[in-house]
Amino acid sequence: MGGAINNDDPMILPKFPRAACACLLVCAAAPALAGRPMTVEDAAIVDPGQCQLETYAQHAPDSNLNEYWATPACNVGGNWELAAGAAWMEDQIRTTHYGRLQAKTVFKPLLAGGWGIGLVLADQFRAGRGLNGDLSANVPLSFSLRDDSVLLHLNAGLQRTRAMRRIDASWGIGAEFKLNERHSLTAEAYGQQRYGARYQFGYAHALIPDHLQIDATWGQRLARAGKEPVLTLGLVLQN
Repeated sequence: MGGAINNDDPMILPKFPRAACACLLVCAAAPALAGRPMTVEDAAIVDPGQCQLETYAQHAPDSNLNEYWATPACNVGGNWELAAGAAWMEDQIRTTHYGRLQAKTVFKPLLAGGWGIGLVLADQFRAGRGLNGDLSANVPLSFSLRDDSVLLHLNAGLQRTRAMRRIDASWGIGAEFKLNERHSLTAEAYGQQRYGARYQFGYAHALIPDHLQIDATWGQRLARAGKEPVLTLGLVLQN
């Protein structure tokens, strides 16, 4: 999925309320793209010859900010999953467009009852400014538990924000609970150095297993008395 937009750009930041900016910065701290409905990344890529399209809408009610993402991804050469996403963000003042490029590989595939590890490289940028955006590198480590009915994901990475010109550490931990072939629940927490952390819960329903999925998430900050909630609704198509 596309990563939440990072609005630490000094040309944008003054136009948004303080709470809105903080919410977006922490959302952008998420470790690269994950499979919906999770933000935390897993150590898996789409199968060779396969492509998928992840779309979602995100709403932050406290700041009345909306994001809309569409991210197609395909397996290229068998070892790499390449994705190119586009998004727009709107509030009561303006609409801003963003893009995202991502490459993901797996060094050890995740098998039932085992573990896997991979690497995710991404560049998220504002439209009209070339590819000079926020750069990130993330290492996902995943474990398959209880006959593959529970998947545990750990993330560690680095992110360089374009506007601040500094490198921050990022982290994430999450779990997927497969209730049956069509239904699953997710729980996760993630954050970035200096920007705090968030937690999030999700639900996914496979309308057509392995081909069509709808999902939803709700999350908010770990601190600040539970402020800055964010809601998402998503749709995933896979060939």
